[in-house]
Amino acid sequence: MPVAEWASAVRRVHSEFVVVDSPPSDDSLAASIALADVAVIPVLPSGLDLEATVRTLEIVGAVRARRAEYVHVVLVPNRVDRRTLEGRQLVEEMEEYGEIIASPIGNRSAFVRAFSIGNSVAEFDPNGPGAREIRDLCDIVEKCLQSNGVTKPV
Repeated sequence: MPVAEWASAVRRVHSEFVVVDSPPSDDSLAASIALADVAVIPVLPSGLDLEATVRTLEIVGAVRARRAEYVHVVLVPNRVDRRTLEGRQLVEEMEEYGEIIASPIGNRSAFVRAFSIGNSVAEFDPNGPGAREIRDLCDIVEKCLQSNGVTKPV
């Protein structure tokens, strides 16, 4: 489906929340971000992922320049192993981007196990660290949604 046709179909969805998981192509990202109130961008601790994040933030900047409403961006350090140098440095590097940074999501087997049985990590291990990390991320997204229309980051 062409991107313009897809964006039109998304605009016709009548729901309080719509979550879009976009492929990493420029056109798809631009269309998704143009429709978004909040863009949640996962960032893995690798040089390639950081480069892709820079490109994604360039697309966000272009969308912000054309929209009246502010698009919040939440960068999510993902699959982070804090025992490694890369895992410890990731958040520091991401702070240079000037966007909201969520608490890191660990590289946990609970996510894989939950997915393999068709559950969320909160269903699989409701009191575990993975569920806590996802709740923290949801709190940040909710805060962004509550400040909808604000012209600066929360």
